[in-house]
Order: sequence, then C-alpha cells, then structure tokens
Amino acid sequence: MGVGLRARPPPTPGPAESPSPRRVRQQSASAAASNASQQLVFVQLCTALWFTPYFFATDAEDTFESYGIYKSRHRFILRGPHSRLKALLEGDFILDHCRNLTVMESLRKSPKAAADGQTMAKEEVPSQGPNEETSLLSLPDDDLLSVLEYLSTPDLLSCRAVCHRLRDVALRPELWRRRSFNFGRRRPRSFDGSDCFDFGPRDLPTRSLEAAVLRVAPCASSLSMWFAAHSDALGTLAATTRCAAAELILVVGNDPARMEAAKLVIRNQAALGTLRTLNVSVDSLIAIDALADLLAEAFSTQGLTRLVVWVDRKVEWPKGSEPAPLIPASIKEVALTNVDPRFVHCVLRSHAATLQAVMLRWDCHGVAPLLAAIPGLRHLDCPVMEDLPLVAKCASLRSLNLTVKECHDEASFQAAAAFLRAATHLEELQLDGYSLSSVPVEQGLLTALASSGRDALRKLGFSFFTELDDRLEMELASALPGLPALEWLVLPRSVFRRVQAAINPGSLPRLRGLSIPEWTYEAVCAHASMHEPDVCRVLASYTHFLLVVRNRLCGEQRRCEHCAKGCHGVPWPTGEFLVGFYTHEAPGKEAVDGLSWGSPCETWMKV
Repeated sequence: MGVGLRARPPPTPGPAESPSPRRVRQQSASAAASNASQQLVFVQLCTALWFTPYFFATDAEDTFESYGIYKSRHRFILRGPHSRLKALLEGDFILDHCRNLTVMESLRKSPKAAADGQTMAKEEVPSQGPNEETSLLSLPDDDLLSVLEYLSTPDLLSCRAVCHRLRDVALRPELWRRRSFNFGRRRPRSFDGSDCFDFGPRDLPTRSLEAAVLRVAPCASSLSMWFAAHSDALGTLAATTRCAAAELILVVGNDPARMEAAKLVIRNQAALGTLRTLNVSVDSLIAIDALADLLAEAFSTQGLTRLVVWVDRKVEWPKGSEPAPLIPASIKEVALTNVDPRFVHCVLRSHAATLQAVMLRWDCHGVAPLLAAIPGLRHLDCPVMEDLPLVAKCASLRSLNLTVKECHDEASFQAAAAFLRAATHLEELQLDGYSLSSVPVEQGLLTALASSGRDALRKLGFSFFTELDDRLEMELASALPGLPALEWLVLPRSVFRRVQAAINPGSLPRLRGLSIPEWTYEAVCAHASMHEPDVCRVLASYTHFLLVVRNRLCGEQRRCEHCAKGCHGVPWPTGEFLVGFYTHEAPGKEAVDGLSWGSPCETWMKV
C-alpha cells in the first residue's frame, strides 16, 4: 500500500577496496551490534512516544502505522510534536536524543520526579540503552530543550514551578515559536489550527491558563482571539502582552468597544516586531465608524507579508474614512472580502512592488488598472469585471480563480472571454460557478480558453457545480483537445461519457492526474466506481496516472463485491474525505498540490 510519502533512496556507496576476510567478520559483528542497538532504540521510541502529547497514530492494525511510525522502503517517518516530520535513513538513530526517551515519559508523568531522576517502572521501559541516565537536570540545555518540546502547554508551564533552571529553560523562545493558541469559543475563518492549543470552556481554570500564556510566553507562531461579550480581560492582556506572534487572527463582534480592543491588540503586536500575517474578521456589522478605524489600523501596520480582511456584509463606508498614509511595501498576499474600494485601492497601490497574490470579493470597480500595474502578480482570485482584459497585460500572472456565478450581463461575460483569449501565459485556471445558460456553446469561456491552442495551461478546475449539464459537457469535451499542456484536471461530481472519451493520451498527452472530489460515478461505493470500465480505461491509457475521488463507501451492511474481496490488499481507508489512487509511484508534493484546490488528498492507494 502506498502512503503518499516517498522515501529518499539510500546514499550510493563509493568505490572501495575489497576487504579481507578478517575485516569482513569484524564489520559483520559491528553491524550486528549496531542493528541490535538500533532495534532497542526503536522500541524505546515507540514506548515513550505512545504516551507523548501531540503524538499521531492512524487506525491501521498490526503494522508500524498503528504506533504512528510510517516505515517505507528506506526510512522511518515519524510525526513528531507540532506536526514536524522527522525522517532519517533506516540504520541511523531514529531520534537524535534517543537516550532521553525515558526522561520524556517520566517528565510527562511528573516534572518533579523527572528532575529528581525517577523513572518509569522496569516493565514499562527497557532497562538497557545507549544512556541510562534519567535525571532531567543532568541533561545539557540542548538535550533538555529537545525533551521539553514534546510537552503540552500546561505541562510546560508547570515546569516553571520545579526549580530555577526549569523556570528559565521553559521560557526559551525555541519552545514557543512553533506553538499556536486559540483564545476563543470558536475557530476563526481561514484558520487551520491543526497544531493549535484550544483553551476549552470559558471557566476559571481556562481563563487562568490564558492569562499565564499571555503573561509569560515569549513568543508564538499564531494567536487567534475572539472579541465578543465577556472578553474585556482578554483584550487588556492581549493589548499589553510581550508574547510576540508571527500571525494574529482576530474575530471581532459588532461592538465599538470590541473593535477598539482589537485595534490595540494589532498595534501592540506590530510594535513587538515579529507580526507577518494579520487576519481580521468582523461579524454582524453595524458600528461602521469603529470598523473603519479598525481596518485603517490593519492597513497601516508595517512589516506584514499577508493580510486577510473579511466583513460579513457589504457596507457603505462613512465619507472621509480613509486608510492611513501610504506605508513601505511589504505585503505579498492579500485577501479582501466586502471591503470598500477605497481601502482596496490603497492596499494595491501601497504594496504593488511586493504583491504576488490577490483575492478580492464584492465591488472591484476600478481595480483592474491597479492589478495590471503589479509587476510581480502571480495569482489572482476575483469576480468577472468589465475591464478584466486589462489584467491580461500582467505578464507575471500564472494562476487565476475567476468567479463567474454572479456574471449576469453579457458585457462582463464577453470581457472574461476576451481575457482568457489574451492571457496565454496562464498556467492554472479555476472557474467558480460557470454555466452556459445565457450564451451559445461556441461563445463559452472554455471555447475561448482553448481557441489559441495554448501550451502554457497546466491545470484546469471547476468548483461550485451541482453537475455538468449537456451544454457544458459538450463545451468541455470539445475544449480539452485544445489544451495540449494540461497536466491536472479537477472536475465536478458528474463526469459524462463524452468528457471521459476526451481524456486520452491522444487529446491530452501530458495529463498526469484527474480529481473529482464529489464523484462516485453511478455506484454508491467509491471503491466500486474504481472498477468501472471507463475508469479502468483512463488508468490504463497513461503510463503514470493519479485519480482522486470522494471516499464514499457502501458500508458494512451492504458491502459490494470489491470491498468484500479486498482487492487492493489493504483495508479501505476510513475517516478521510478524499482517497487517491496511483498506478505506479506514490505522488509527491507537486502532484498532491496539483490535484487539490482546497485541502489536499492525504490518503493514497496503489491500483
């Protein structure tokens, strides 16, 4: 079974002299001793990390995967704390500080016991090892840090009460700069939070822990906060904390006081000097004047590389509300939703020298000339605009997400078609909400896209579809042969025969993968869909091919013949939204990214 993580090949040995028989025996004995030691290290690793916070385990049974260790042909892959991958060649030490494994478990159980040198019971941890010293305080600082980084935030804070040395080491920036914290009852928009510590219910212990983090933590990867009712204490601490974050995510309720508190938090983090990403979401908008002040503070923050502003409804801004004066360019990515065009224009003008990715929603009046003037623009996500053809002059543009579902007038539609005919340098295109309800097939956007026989477009995708209707199916099938460089194709849930017939090496010679996130063909089970004749033909037509579908199963009570047979040699994965198949080699990062518009497919099987 492929797991989607390809092992690097072992280093090629260089030329060497033929060893003598005696030397061979010595090397064999040394290798045997080394292998025995490494096996013991591996057992210790599994034992200690099984009890370690943040340790990830899969649902597979009777394999290395059941202990969170992925064993590939040449290496072990370990998901460590904070989602860091540690990977070493098979035969190396699995973890650099393997002698500290018993200390890690002892520390997790009791920081005081670990400092005093107490360990787990003999039956829990093997007594032999490269180093049997188990006193936490006997470790040098570098080794001590490697142990403490496995602790959860509450455990790390508790170490400060053990002794002076742990108090100081526990506040080293190395232990905090990869940690993220969510101060709120819900997770903000655009927040992954996979490595984030959620503080839980808003009770007294939770508030005390929040206060401790904001008072003593030296830094953090991300701080996310929800400013709503009963958040006065949080606002005061957040506005004065010395915890310098690289990312600040704020969700602000409809209250001028909350918006003022959020503005002070932004100002404080900007002064600390490490803020690079700012994400502000405003709900239930009524306090327009306060919002204008909040966004003016966000837009005037210097040193940002990414800015996200989301407002839950379109508003008319008060006259005279303008952002702060122009600041030095630094922002590379910006996403603005329901933001007044005056603010949008200010951001695009101020950061034109550094911008690489722009996402705009709502009123884009007068934006196209500013976009065309951005020399390094590579990705654009925007609705259809009447002056969109101006953006085709931007030679650096490589990726476009074009929203056409609200395009009701013919002028805007024709502007989009003109842009697609002119932007021959595009490598990726996604159409959101595209339909042919108001124009003939020969005037459609896909027809315009393929009319130049472009050699640059490598990825084409669709989203927000219910299904492909007959007219759109006809346009797509006729357009695909005009895209000879296409490598990745992301389609809606239904794929009709005419489109399937166009997917062949003759029409698409460079095609490497197909993704249909909502598709299960005519069968209820995705596994059964994989055995449909048309699917098998596509997989067999290409030397190397990848296919991603929705992971929908027939269920235990109605097992299809393919699920019952277990034809892939492994249990069908559960708990995953998507499942991918590969014909020869497991996909690398480029392939996984190429077949995803949102979250990537993480589960792969060989067919």
